[in-house]
Amino acid sequence: MQLRPYQDTQLNMLREGISQRQLIQMLMSPTGSGKTEVAKAIIASAANKLKRAWFVVDSVKLLDQTLARFHKDGLYAGAIQSDHPCTDYSKQIQVATVQSLRPRLAYMLNHCRPNLVLIDEAHVIHQTHLELIEWCRANKVPVIGLSATPFRRGLGKIFDRLVSCITTEELTDQGFLVPTTCYAPFVPSLKGVRTNADGDYIEDELAKVMGDAQIIGDIVSHWKELGENRKTLVFACNVAHSKRIAEEFFNAGIMAAHIDGYMPQHETDEILRLYAQGKIKVLVSVAMLIKGFDDPSTSCLILARPTKSLQLHYQMIGRVLRLSPETWKIDGIIIDHAGNLLLNGLPTDALPDRMDMGDGDPVDRRKQDKADQEQKTKPCPKCSFIFSGLMCPRCGNEITVADGVAVATGKLVKLEDRRKVLGPTSKQHIFSELLGYAQEKGKKEGWAQYAYQAYMKELPDRTWIGAVQPNLPSPDMINWVKGYNVRRAKSKKRFA
Repeated sequence: MQLRPYQDTQLNMLREGISQRQLIQMLMSPTGSGKTEVAKAIIASAANKLKRAWFVVDSVKLLDQTLARFHKDGLYAGAIQSDHPCTDYSKQIQVATVQSLRPRLAYMLNHCRPNLVLIDEAHVIHQTHLELIEWCRANKVPVIGLSATPFRRGLGKIFDRLVSCITTEELTDQGFLVPTTCYAPFVPSLKGVRTNADGDYIEDELAKVMGDAQIIGDIVSHWKELGENRKTLVFACNVAHSKRIAEEFFNAGIMAAHIDGYMPQHETDEILRLYAQGKIKVLVSVAMLIKGFDDPSTSCLILARPTKSLQLHYQMIGRVLRLSPETWKIDGIIIDHAGNLLLNGLPTDALPDRMDMGDGDPVDRRKQDKADQEQKTKPCPKCSFIFSGLMCPRCGNEITVADGVAVATGKLVKLEDRRKVLGPTSKQHIFSELLGYAQEKGKKEGWAQYAYQAYMKELPDRTWIGAVQPNLPSPDMINWVKGYNVRRAKSKKRFA
């Protein structure tokens, strides 16, 4: 099997970690980057040395997908999953669901002990995972977790090392993922919507805000305008909300369907088959299709549920990033009706490069200044610059919004990369404002350079250093710096 250059690098970094006795490692690699291909290469190498390897997944669907991919490449594996037809504990390679492994763990460790363990979707940690990792650590057996979003609280206390050498932006630039066009929405009022223990919004509470017919109608009309009649996934707040969205699409003459985990297996299989064939144009769910579902021909994504979870956000938007040469897919469209792109970031934005140590706010937690405060950041309908308030600081356009949920009637606008939106003069002015803030707070010029890089996702022009004069920072810039300082302080506290 031929690996891509960055996959070779990932493989070598994992081997280096094992040689340095960092046995419990996490491989962070974006959705669509081919983590399973790296896993297959590792397992094939172990099998050639007559060593036993376990690959642990967290659903039967993923188990069947993994077995099919392994067998296609000549890696003949047994299954640890109830009375699965591939059950054969004598095989060197075993693919297990964590649920079926739980009652069999002691037996398997005593009779078929592994020499290597790989954990798929390793940001989802069960007690069985912890017991298996503890056994592996005690017996010096390497463990490799695979995840696109290893942001769960406390993962840094479970895994010894994070291996990360490729980003979504780099994969997109290299042609391994498709670029996306993102449309930012109104930001629905979340006042009074409670959060759960993980800091994310409670699904049934969300439906009270997102389930209004006016908002659902807005979803359909914007898809007609922006979705280009593409195969589309929609993520809704809860089952009732999902059904209503599907019904609205269907009533508008668009073949759509709802799917959830409570439906009979044969029914979900038939819906997925029809979607794969393109006979269903829009497929709506809550969380069922967020992981373990890969349809590369999906080229449009609708976010109809807000989330503060960085992990969930990037799992959702990853569904639209895969290449699909068979369908001539060259890009993806994300239509965000929930403010997630503004709150959590665009597909190519930088992600945390360390795992959370569990001694502060988790990496995927997004707290606001006040509990249940409405998200204020929005793009300007005229120039797309992202700002807060009612007056765009870049073009002077004044924003008018109706009261309450009526803001849903506003048009979505395309989100642009700040680097593309701003010309050299505007960029220099931003740097001058940061210099002005630094001067006012007694900070060094180097602080302004780092802050500019965080704001613009690029380094300041070298000719500006020592030449650009400080300027009075605008209120909008002051607000951004406040958030920047808070993020830096939390990062230092979390990873100290």
